[in-house]
Amino acid sequence: MHIVYRISLLLAYSLISACSDSPLNNPYPAAESNRNIYYDTFSERPKHLDPARSYSSNEYVFLGQIYESPLQYHFLKRPYQLIPLTATEVPAPVYQDREGNVIDEESPSDKISKVIYRITIKPGVLYQPHPALATEKTSKYIYHNLEESDLKGIHTLTDFKETGTRVLTAADYVYQIKRMAHPKIHSPIAGLMSQYILGLSELSKELEEKYKESEIGEVSYIDLREYDFEGARVIDETCFEIILKEKYPQFLYWLSMSFFAPMPWEADLFYSQAGMSDRNITLNWYPIGTGPFMLTENNPNRLMVLDRNPNFRGETFPEEGEENDAALGLL
Repeated sequence: MHIVYRISLLLAYSLISACSDSPLNNPYPAAESNRNIYYDTFSERPKHLDPARSYSSNEYVFLGQIYESPLQYHFLKRPYQLIPLTATEVPAPVYQDREGNVIDEESPSDKISKVIYRITIKPGVLYQPHPALATEKTSKYIYHNLEESDLKGIHTLTDFKETGTRVLTAADYVYQIKRMAHPKIHSPIAGLMSQYILGLSELSKELEEKYKESEIGEVSYIDLREYDFEGARVIDETCFEIILKEKYPQFLYWLSMSFFAPMPWEADLFYSQAGMSDRNITLNWYPIGTGPFMLTENNPNRLMVLDRNPNFRGETFPEEGEENDAALGLL
């Protein structure tokens, strides 16, 4: 009796499901069935979407789609191989002695005084549409001098009517490196990077003093463009250098992580304005990047939505991979 019942039930289910291409327990709206949407779940809400602060895998699910570091890993090759992302090539370190002479990579460690990584980025890369980059015809930023009254009716980032974009520059990468030294950000890799990046520790102390002087640390914005340091400097619009105090081959792998993703100063200023954090309009909540997707809805207790970045330049699938990838149809 029980066996007959179960078979009948399965048969009934199969007959019903045959009438439709959708599974019976499809939890998604029927109106979205023909759209190009990928659904996924997350078990823990992301706390930090600021690339200088984030250091957990559940956050990197989002950061990896939004931000673009200079380097990335090849999609198919194993063992893992670094390739350019926004950089034009993987930079080769240049070793110098105390007199500034270029020396061989195999030189003794005590002879190496500086290690220079010169990084050139691809021209014409654009940021996602964002209110921080919105300008008037006079090039004046629309949302950079907001009063509390200007935020009436503003509850999320999408409540700002105007958006803008601009080209990615080498200075944006240098600005992000300086953010590691900001006393209010508490970057989890600031201590480690201070051991290697020339002058980062001194910059951290300088910014700490500035932070204390400004109404006992109540200042929310420090214009990092005004603070130069030797360890990261702009060469021109598309080229910058990072200088280490000693040989550290693993540094290249850090350049694939979002800690070294670019940050436009405009976004730093925009989010620091009074009243923004009260509305949860912060970099931790609304990232800004040049990657293929942008976060348009952030309700981590219910739904987070990544939409295509209309300004993304595009990226082709790899033509090379492992020995049997062609047979598997992966190339």
